[in-house]
Amino acid sequence: MAKQLIPEELNELIQEYLTDGVLTDKERQVILRKAESMGLDRDEIDLYLDAQVQKIDQATDAAARRQKGKQCPYCGGSVPQLTDKCPHCGENITAEASNELQEIFDKLEEALVNLKSAKDIHASKATVERYARKAKMYFGSNPKVQKLLEEIEMETVNAEKKAKSLARKNTFVSILTYNKKLTAGIVVALLIAIVWGIASIFHETPPSDESIIKEQSVQVSNFVKNGDLASADEFLVNLSIPESVRKHGTAFIVDNYDALFFSVINAYIKNGDLDSAESLALVYKSKIGNDLSWKDSSCYKTLKAKFNSEGRDFSALQSDYD
Repeated sequence: MAKQLIPEELNELIQEYLTDGVLTDKERQVILRKAESMGLDRDEIDLYLDAQVQKIDQATDAAARRQKGKQCPYCGGSVPQLTDKCPHCGENITAEASNELQEIFDKLEEALVNLKSAKDIHASKATVERYARKAKMYFGSNPKVQKLLEEIEMETVNAEKKAKSLARKNTFVSILTYNKKLTAGIVVALLIAIVWGIASIFHETPPSDESIIKEQSVQVSNFVKNGDLASADEFLVNLSIPESVRKHGTAFIVDNYDALFFSVINAYIKNGDLDSAESLALVYKSKIGNDLSWKDSSCYKTLKAKFNSEGRDFSALQSDYD
């Protein structure tokens, strides 16, 4: 029913009852009785009242949305429209910050899917570590970021346990499959390593630390010479430092393994691939397990100088002894 067909007296009553934005059942009945006394159709007036209430509801929702506005990427708080500064954390809201947060979400969610499917766990973990650092550094107060990081942390632990379990069950199968990518000389070297392993089972004389390290150096050197950094990286990530070597201390590990890791990390640096260099350096740092020995390594010194010269964040590789 058009507004102009409603008597002015009735319309004033309707507007008075709608002043607070709510039409109670009692108020509706008063209006309908008034309309009937004026000879108006009760159903048409009832429909008109519904339409008026709906308009008020829509206007209220629109006002609420305008008040709520944007969401702060840093803390997740609500930021009113036409405001570029978060009233909760004080950060300036920019399109670049929102886009960066979305990229972090996308990368972490992709890595989470890969971790759950046990797909390329080492690469997924490196991606997680890289973007998790950015997320914690810039958006650590955002509840969505915190929840996602907690989920990924649990999945990382589960994925690593699963990978280790599979590795123990399929050691010989994995080696034979991996050998297809290697040169004939390296295949022979791996077979010798297997023979050493079998010999140790029967308590025969195990290979010396020097022999083990030399064989590992030969394999990494061949990969680097052939430009196959991906295989060299994979070999070092999966490299297990023997307990007989570890018992000499972390300084001994650096003295004997620094050259292996440095040859690949330095090749990454020359190729301009600092992300891969950083990821492999994190693996090396974890294998050393001592910040003081890590600080003495060539990898640490070279990467620190390179990162500082390019203004790149070095916090993940930093030593507590700096």
